Amino acid sequence: MEKPIISLVASANRVKFWPRIYESLRFHQTPLEVVFVGDTQPEMPLPENFRWIHATVKPAQCYEIGFREAKGELVHWTADDADYCYKGRFGDCLAPLDVAYMHWKGMEAKYGNDKKSVVAMRPIEDGGDVWNFHHFFGGWQHTPMMAPFALLSRDYLVNTLGGYDKRFVSGQSENDVIMRVYQDGGRVEVCLDSMLYVHHKQVHPRDNQGREDNKFRKWYNTDRDVLEECWVHGGRGWYEKLNAMKPSPERESMKFSVPLSSLRLSPVQKFSDENITTVTQGIKGHWV
Repeated sequence: MEKPIISLVASANRVKFWPRIYESLRFHQTPLEVVFVGDTQPEMPLPENFRWIHATVKPAQCYEIGFREAKGELVHWTADDADYCYKGRFGDCLAPLDVAYMHWKGMEAKYGNDKKSVVAMRPIEDGGDVWNFHHFFGGWQHTPMMAPFALLSRDYLVNTLGGYDKRFVSGQSENDVIMRVYQDGGRVEVCLDSMLYVHHKQVHPRDNQGREDNKFRKWYNTDRDVLEECWVHGGRGWYEKLNAMKPSPERESMKFSVPLSSLRLSPVQKFSDENITTVTQGIKGHWV
């Protein structure tokens, strides 16, 4: 197998959707590998550049395992409800990771190849173009830009930044990483020409009333508490206060003062190598 340049990494257990994400990558020219980590063994054979790592631990820890095992120069955190086949204006199938990689190389050349560049891809979520929503406080564009589907140096993520913090259970881990990038003098740019589709409604389980019944999202409040304890003076509560101030259409033009810290308010708690695929570390959620 050709050595990958980009490793796609995800905590993933919705195996029936894996062929779609893999098929959507076939137009790419950049050498890729897929590294999915989770507790559900695929029944179908996987291609040579698609690795599944068995792990019975929480999603944030699965991502950390994937980052450590990735062989690419760059890692791209993703999810198994995404696909990468974007139809252009002329019917051609574009390759968004190729576009993002070229954008990353341009950023690196501009900033002296310091490896502190992060490219945020442009997610089309359930048909909605939501790239400008993804800020530290969602929809509040005067707070730092986040990168829900990012491309960045693996070495920088794992060895310089220290990877994910073990206190996170599911999501928000990537937002903490982006804040650490800013603290370290790095930068984030959205590549508007690098689009991917995300199928939340299709793949997230629902209860008998049609409400989302998803273990991953059930830990949002816990993870958000950790994130804001790390980066907001006074901890969590400012997002709720801001949203109560003005309705959504007016908030984009508002300027306000939020006690965000430019320095992390507590040290990163790194995952240990010991039993990393079998024993959940830090806050456990219900993936014990």
